[in-house]
Amino acid sequence: MLLVIRFKPLCTILLLGFLLFRQGSRSYAQPTLPEEHYSLNDGLSDRMISDIVKSPNGLIWIGTSNGLNRFDGYDFVTFSNTPSSPYKISDANIRGLSMDREGRLVITFYSSYALFDLLHPATHERTTVRLLPDNGIQGTPRDIAVDPSGNIYAISLSNTHFSVYAYKGVQEFTELFQIPIRQGEYIPHLSLLPLRDGSFLLNDSHNGLRHFNANGQLLKHIQKEGPEAPGKGGSYPGLTAVFHQDINGKVWYSLRGQRGMYHYLPGERRLEYAEQLPTGKRYTRIWEDLTGNLLLANSANTSSGFPLEGLTCIRPDGKQFDFDHLLSTSKYIVSAASQDFFENLILGIDTGLKIVQNQQFKIRKLLADQLGSDQRGAIMRGVTGNGTDEVYFAREVDAWYRFNPQTFELDTLQMIDEQTGEQVTLSCGRNIEIGTDGYIWGLSCINGRNGRLLRYDRTTCMVRTYLFDHKFTAFTIARNGTIWLIAEPDTPSGLLVSFDPIAERFEEYYDWESNNPLSEATPRYILEAHDSILWIGTENGLYSINPNTRQTRSYQVGNGNDNQLGSNIIYVIHEDEQHRLWLGTTNGFNIFDPHNNNWKHYNQQDALASNIVCGFVPTPEGKYWISTYNGLSFFDPDQQTFRNFYKEDGLSHDEFNRHSFYTDLLGNIYLGGVNGMNIFRTEDLVKEVKTPTPVLTFFSRYSNDQDSMIRRISNLNTDHTFIIGPDDTQFTFQYTLPNYTTPRRNQFKTWLEGIDKDYIYQGRDNTSNYYNLPAGDYLLHIKGADANGNWSSEALTIPIHVNPPWYKTYAFIISGALVFFLVLYSLFQYRLNRRLEMERMRTKLSSDLHDEVSGLLASIAMRTDILQFKTQDAENQKDLKWIGEVSRTAMSKMSDVIWSIDSRRDKFEDLLIRMKEHAAEILAPQHIDYRFKVDHLDTNNRLKVDLRQNLYFIFKEAINNIGKHSWATEVQIHLHNEGQEFVMHIEDNGKEIRKQRTAPENTRQAAMSGREAVNTLIQERLSSTKTGQGLSNIRMRAERIGASLQLAESDRGFVVRIRCRKFA
Repeated sequence: MLLVIRFKPLCTILLLGFLLFRQGSRSYAQPTLPEEHYSLNDGLSDRMISDIVKSPNGLIWIGTSNGLNRFDGYDFVTFSNTPSSPYKISDANIRGLSMDREGRLVITFYSSYALFDLLHPATHERTTVRLLPDNGIQGTPRDIAVDPSGNIYAISLSNTHFSVYAYKGVQEFTELFQIPIRQGEYIPHLSLLPLRDGSFLLNDSHNGLRHFNANGQLLKHIQKEGPEAPGKGGSYPGLTAVFHQDINGKVWYSLRGQRGMYHYLPGERRLEYAEQLPTGKRYTRIWEDLTGNLLLANSANTSSGFPLEGLTCIRPDGKQFDFDHLLSTSKYIVSAASQDFFENLILGIDTGLKIVQNQQFKIRKLLADQLGSDQRGAIMRGVTGNGTDEVYFAREVDAWYRFNPQTFELDTLQMIDEQTGEQVTLSCGRNIEIGTDGYIWGLSCINGRNGRLLRYDRTTCMVRTYLFDHKFTAFTIARNGTIWLIAEPDTPSGLLVSFDPIAERFEEYYDWESNNPLSEATPRYILEAHDSILWIGTENGLYSINPNTRQTRSYQVGNGNDNQLGSNIIYVIHEDEQHRLWLGTTNGFNIFDPHNNNWKHYNQQDALASNIVCGFVPTPEGKYWISTYNGLSFFDPDQQTFRNFYKEDGLSHDEFNRHSFYTDLLGNIYLGGVNGMNIFRTEDLVKEVKTPTPVLTFFSRYSNDQDSMIRRISNLNTDHTFIIGPDDTQFTFQYTLPNYTTPRRNQFKTWLEGIDKDYIYQGRDNTSNYYNLPAGDYLLHIKGADANGNWSSEALTIPIHVNPPWYKTYAFIISGALVFFLVLYSLFQYRLNRRLEMERMRTKLSSDLHDEVSGLLASIAMRTDILQFKTQDAENQKDLKWIGEVSRTAMSKMSDVIWSIDSRRDKFEDLLIRMKEHAAEILAPQHIDYRFKVDHLDTNNRLKVDLRQNLYFIFKEAINNIGKHSWATEVQIHLHNEGQEFVMHIEDNGKEIRKQRTAPENTRQAAMSGREAVNTLIQERLSSTKTGQGLSNIRMRAERIGASLQLAESDRGFVVRIRCRKFA
């Protein structure tokens, strides 16, 4: 390699003429490829892998010498022939894996060609196919082959011929053709290759390579002594090492121990040497990915083929690529599978399984070493530039650098002290900026305590140092040229300092009350906004300082400012074109609009790479690169999405630093961290990648009734509804993203429709657990993304139905309702029958009483009247008169009793008729007028017996009292409803008549107080009865029907008012 020495100015030292020349291999040596290794400790059944295939459902199937493994990127499921294995195959020592035309795995075994297994990858349904005479196979099976369309063929050998068979299904083979052999001919090895055009290539170790059509006609035979016979570096015929037809139809053919590679062209029936490949290599293995790329392995070991010495990738267009870098992963690659070898590979090696990321993004790394995640290299602390051909980096210690993005030249700046003429020693480095005066300004310190502000002259390489009592943590250059610095005194507080570059003088800042606004805060970042306001990020919140008015405002978490600040520790501040502030904190970042106090917050729960944010770099499209302490995020504010990048994607390290971010006018992004500087363009990292839909791999439910966990890894058909029983208190779904680039870094988000409002970001958790879901129908949506945040456009949807407990099922509810109504109907029917029976009994009883007792009483009354006329004795006449009156009274009362129990008199109309009859009977003979008024009452309403009886007897007692003891000439009777109450109002005019007839008495009553008069009248009415029992009976009967009783005196006379619940 020619190294061109170029002249450089004295103030710089050439570090990198072109990036290829930095300390030999250190800067641009082939990086170690990101890889994930799986072995026995991860669940793989054996270290030695024989074959790998990807099934249509997206899962990886791995054949080993100790069983078949299903791999979903997280877990292995082993299929074996051991008695304890729940998942069975016929044998454990697997030779090869293929896919048949029905999407089933074709599993062949080293133990014998006499059988193979067909395994459905989704249902795990297994069929063992035996190559027996009963199934159409004659002779000894010698090989089993599957063509690219999934058709299965077998070849068998007998004493007289060998035969080629096609498998037709259901244990049935059809013989395609026979090829005779000479008597006693020994053929130790046969290899069958079905071709895409339906013909066959057959290589045997005795006769060499032959080409037959589907009917067994020999199309070509490469004779041992013929001109086409392979012979470079070995003997022909022999055993095949490589025997494969590619996507273009070309057959790749090499023999064990022979050098070089041959091509057989079926259309031309010609074997030719592969001139494009080196002649001296022995090719031992070949693999083809799903896009048609071939991966060829060569080894000097002619027996085992290991260790590998080289790898060559050949695209379908014939272009070759050196893949020797994969040998750093392993030199014992037994099998390889991939969608595209140029992106990632799944390798079966002698120690297990490796997933290797073969494609890294175009990221240039400066001053970077090959380090582990726990190691540190060149720690970058600041970056600035002129936008075109000059970018400057500041390390934490030792040096500043200049980089030309157009020529890729990296120089170390000579930094000469103006006073001493010696090289300036740098430590405690922070941000650097190009000032309005053209100087580069930066920070350093002495003994970790005293601050130094450095001014670097880019033309003379001279440094002028300005000392300060306290260490600086950051600075910004205002538009007027003033330099604002934040310092960290010995006490746990901060200090704002201004520096005048013209006067070369520091001045400590104090507010209008002469107070230090940062006295309770440790400052970490400072920014001058468009309106000259200084925004300072500290470890105690955000501070806004107006240098003109010397006023300060602070924002802290939960201090009543109605903000959503993620954390009080703020590491970086950026102002966008809308004058919003982007605040990087230790809990994600905020977007804050100071004008309307609008806050937005994002963190890892939203898919941000890390919660500790230390840099913002906007793109011309309005998107943002966000550097963190654990990865790099690309944020789309419109779509609210993050795409993340890590060391595995080509970054020098996952940890970035404050102040160490920059973008130039050429579109280059510069991000520094703890291992040098990363340089890239947005279009180099952000590429549209089609991400497959997630695949369901596991389902389990815990049955509380059975006290057991029921697991399922097969028959996970998401077109069918998953039924959750009422006793299943918990159920789980596991899923994977079948891209296998870096499966452990895949991301997921889920949305349980019916419970969640939207998708919930789960990070790298590929499990969804649900507990005690209410009965009902749900739909689980699952989306997946690779490590860089390329989300699947389609979601995996899983329908779920949770059965209710038996007592909440529709059948139980309907049955219960029917039983309830049946019971209710039976009870109603019973009560109705009882009521009818009671009514019949009451009717019979009233009829019997009327016929027997009333008849007897009437007979007694009549006989006493007759005897009274016949006797002349006055004493006897008096007694007989009394007996007649008593009989008639008894008849009247018996009539009331008979009426009250007669079920034919239960209507309200019957009660009214009885009341009117009684009023007429009592009042009319005494010439007392009565007015009977009924307002808006349904007279057809049926009344309960006790209500009818008690209302009547109350009425009767009141009327009797009026007739016997009042002075009344008129009675008002009013029955009506007031709201929800029935009212019976009976009022006489006895007071008026009494006043008229007994003036002295009226005078005495008038002398009494109003209340005493009422009480006296009531007492007189009570004492005027024989025993005072009448009104007591009224009270008793009112209580029986829950009625209120009011006894009062009005202006006219005495009032009886009954109130009870409305019934009509």
